[in-house]
Amino acid sequence: MSGGRLALWPAIDLMGGRVVRLLHGKREAATFYDEPPAQAAHRFAAEGADGIHVVDLDAAFGTGENRKEIEEILSVSDASGVAVQVGGGLRTAPAVEDFLERASTARAVVGSLPFLDRPAFTHLLRKYRSLVVALDCKGGRPTVRGWSEDAGAGDAASVARSLAELGVSALLVTDVARDGTMTGPNLELLSAVRAVFSGEILASGGMRGEEDLAPVNRALAGGPCGAIFGRALHSGATTVARLRAARDLGRPS
Repeated sequence: MSGGRLALWPAIDLMGGRVVRLLHGKREAATFYDEPPAQAAHRFAAEGADGIHVVDLDAAFGTGENRKEIEEILSVSDASGVAVQVGGGLRTAPAVEDFLERASTARAVVGSLPFLDRPAFTHLLRKYRSLVVALDCKGGRPTVRGWSEDAGAGDAASVARSLAELGVSALLVTDVARDGTMTGPNLELLSAVRAVFSGEILASGGMRGEEDLAPVNRALAGGPCGAIFGRALHSGATTVARLRAARDLGRPS
């Protein structure tokens, strides 16, 4: 993924073995979809996704895990060559190491660990090049513990700057207030992070469809970038094929 070309990352969130989308990250505001997770991954890969973003919500909430479904998605990745990154519940160094040893071709998305155990995170960063740090922001400030607490590390830009100095190469930036709403991304937040971070930035939260491609690409100009689409794809508002066609034509719709 190079700068100037927005990578497309469809999201597959898992709960109870099923594909689900939450609103603002709340379990009580869940919409379940009938398409099996592996089938969704295969469809996204066939339509030209650059990567697939997977979140184990049961692991994130501490109510279980979706290991079987994740392994099936990883099998689709291996067969298709489409990248996969997985998050949810990876809050300790042993959990991250266990996942990456089992899924050596995937990336691990970590949110709380860089803030709650910096020495352990630094150790992982030296050992693995496949870490993505999630900046899940409320009011422009990163949160931890499933978006429930302020990270206490400053605003998104100051955190991104410190992570860049630490050697982090990829960030996932989410505006929690827009997550699952399809109301459009927070371009101001994305631009603020890009101003201090030249590595890969994935935009998340509020993505609607083709109309968001060009604005996000402009906000993240100057480095590798991508956008994560969830509800818009699972609800049928758009498809990866349509997004890719619009992106490759260089027009927003």
